[in-house]
Amino acid sequence: MRKSALLSLSIIFLFAAKAFALFDASFWGVRAMGMGGAFTAVSDDVNAPGYNIAGIAGMESPEVTAMSAKLFSGLDGLDMSAQYIEGVYPISKKAGSVALGWSHFGDAGLRSEDMVNLGYANNVYKNDWIKLLLGANLKYLRQAVMYMGDDLSNSAFGIDLGVLARFKHGISVGYSGKYLNSPDIGLKDTDNVPRTNTVGLAYYNEKLPYLDIPHFTVAMDYEIRDSENTLMLGMESRLINDTLAVRAGGWSEQLNFGLGYKLKFGKDEKNNSALSIDYALGLPLKVQDTIGSHFFSLSYRFN
Repeated sequence: MRKSALLSLSIIFLFAAKAFALFDASFWGVRAMGMGGAFTAVSDDVNAPGYNIAGIAGMESPEVTAMSAKLFSGLDGLDMSAQYIEGVYPISKKAGSVALGWSHFGDAGLRSEDMVNLGYANNVYKNDWIKLLLGANLKYLRQAVMYMGDDLSNSAFGIDLGVLARFKHGISVGYSGKYLNSPDIGLKDTDNVPRTNTVGLAYYNEKLPYLDIPHFTVAMDYEIRDSENTLMLGMESRLINDTLAVRAGGWSEQLNFGLGYKLKFGKDEKNNSALSIDYALGLPLKVQDTIGSHFFSLSYRFN
């Protein structure tokens, strides 16, 4: 597509006053993106608030992450990027965990979308067969457009709820309801962020039977947003004493691949601090003239 055509489409897009990127999509967290976004029933690290807030209740150590992404690289006339910072702090096993984060989407010179999230989750039931986690996320949303010197903006609050059941033998089932209050974020006319309901299923095994794949996770998400239904699939294997991660996944419109490297600082079970470096590549199947979206992150798990 030519630059002029893309700019024209962008202007039309803007003044239809639709929040299209940050609030409608889940591409926060490079590990989760490498798994094709199928993370609702996994949600066991600092990426959980973007997919299923309930998952932070199962974390035992504080974690922080910072992500930067270049979206649809190679398309003339478009300069879209995303940034994401998130932190999770487990208070105690009884008191649960809290999360605080900021996400930003920007199309240079056209529009920006920002979100701040504050989440809480706790383990509400546990026995020999199941752990049941519940959580809630409060989001502050803001979008802004610069047009002929005028700054058009609007803000609203959104509410997420999450449930995660972890069963014996590595099976997990999750539900995430995002923007359940359908907040109005329109610039000129009413533009409600659509409610998004996602059900996820995941399986983890330290060594997959018969194939001997170490630290293997396979996951599936089924997302319902407005009239759109999306099935996402993903997998991950962590190799070489849990230091190198290989990921793949996607949905009908995109294929994702990811790599991760974990630098461990602790030498025993009491010290599990580590620095993780992650990369994911998203290859859209219906957009031409792009070399894909590229996601990078640094994450640190404290002892």
